[in-house]
Amino acid sequence: RRWPFHAMENLDSLAESVGIRFVDEDNGDAERSERSPSEASEFSGVVMEPMKSIAERKLIDMKHLEVESDIIRGLSLQKTLRSFGAVWMKSDPGQRQKCWEQAQKVKRFDVFLSHTWLTHGRWKFLSLLLQSSWPIFLLGWILGVLAAIPLHLIEDSPKVLSYTCTSFQYEGSCALRVYTHYFGMSGGILGLLLAPYIPSLHEKMCFLDVVSIHQADEVYMQRGIYAIGGFLAVSAELQILWDRPYFDRLWCVFELAAFRTCNPQGKISLTPLFVEAGLVFGLVVLYVWTTLHWLFPALGWPRELSSALHAVTILPFVHYCRGILHKKRQMIQALRGFDLTHVQCSSSFDRDFIQAGICKWYGSSEAFTDYVKGPLADELAEPFSRFRVPTPYWAVLAAPLISFEFCWILSLVQAGASVKEIAWMIWMRSSHVLLELTEIKFLVEACDHFAEPCNLNFVKTSCVWVGLVALISLVWQLHFFLEDAGVLPAFMSSLSTVVIFIIFNLGEVDVLPEMWKAWKARRAIRAPSES
Repeated sequence: RRWPFHAMENLDSLAESVGIRFVDEDNGDAERSERSPSEASEFSGVVMEPMKSIAERKLIDMKHLEVESDIIRGLSLQKTLRSFGAVWMKSDPGQRQKCWEQAQKVKRFDVFLSHTWLTHGRWKFLSLLLQSSWPIFLLGWILGVLAAIPLHLIEDSPKVLSYTCTSFQYEGSCALRVYTHYFGMSGGILGLLLAPYIPSLHEKMCFLDVVSIHQADEVYMQRGIYAIGGFLAVSAELQILWDRPYFDRLWCVFELAAFRTCNPQGKISLTPLFVEAGLVFGLVVLYVWTTLHWLFPALGWPRELSSALHAVTILPFVHYCRGILHKKRQMIQALRGFDLTHVQCSSSFDRDFIQAGICKWYGSSEAFTDYVKGPLADELAEPFSRFRVPTPYWAVLAAPLISFEFCWILSLVQAGASVKEIAWMIWMRSSHVLLELTEIKFLVEACDHFAEPCNLNFVKTSCVWVGLVALISLVWQLHFFLEDAGVLPAFMSSLSTVVIFIIFNLGEVDVLPEMWKAWKARRAIRAPSES
């Protein structure tokens, strides 16, 4: 790990600068007893040894996992996200003391946040904010949508488009207003910004190096750095905030090795930072896409031109999606191809310290390398063998689609349609949302399949994009044709959409009935015998 403020290699000169002398091993005890109190640094009433001996003593005694309860300090996950994640950004010297003062004494950590400072803090902030606060985003979105409904029902409120709408037996003039769509977006964003300040019944206490290790005092910083193993021993979970440099940093590897040693059954969560980055980019594309959906007709542009520009908005997302899914493959390759001898460390003493601990726990460096490439890679990489969007994020992606379709439903309500006609519109528009989510799932699957870059990478993206656009256009043309063919074909088209969504997406969100899973398992066992 590259700590934000590194362990110093020239420890002798540093010790002299703060008034600490190193003593010879032969007469060390005598000289230490002769020192005046003013020559000793204290922490919680304990006389400190020279900084160099802090690390050397742990190395000699092989106390890498020693728990020093007097320096265990943590901070709730919510508080690490306040002020736009200020503690995750590289701070100036004046902020180091404040970071330490924010922390509180604890006995255990709910989660140990493992990361590398080579990755910018904004991505870690974004990832943790969405992981922990997506329910607040959805709550804010719902409140925003509800607050905007009255504006749709006021006849004199500004509208963006007048059109002829049909639903069941209704046909008449409707006025499209988009307040719920953008109020919902604003409410969701506001919810995310306020989430770190909303009181929680259970605060997740976490270890974050820049807060839990004193950065303003060199002596305390040395104690904290070489007590990392002890901090891991009192942590319930190790959460890896993965980005490409992670498995190249020796301190990061040490944290992984130490946690699995002191917590054989402990939970290790591999959370790639690109997932939340991709989610945000996807939300931006969806809002742009839905905005163009009403903007082009309002401007009177030809339908063919509008459709072409709609398709173009998907191209950047396809290219970006291929890029982040290639990162997923790099993550798996980093685990499968791990080699401890190639891991980087800027301090030779730190390298000796870490390798001594790993050799003690796993028998040898080669044995640890085999463990990471084998059992650990199987455990951590298995969920990413097929890229799966986390279930809550599907709800987040559905939010802008639902709020936009809701605008069309409310325009029918404002026009005075009957309950039966409004119910039919809700059914039809709901099928549109399910079809759009299925298309997103298919798009992600296609990008995952064609994620490997090539020399003409953007050309490859363009080919994938053309194929996707052609298929999506064909599906929508068929869907609209059936909707216009009459009530029964329209109903069957929507019902087919629901069935396709269930088949194609329920496996993604892991809600298939246990009976269905058992049936698939029996089929897999029976197949070899039948052949």
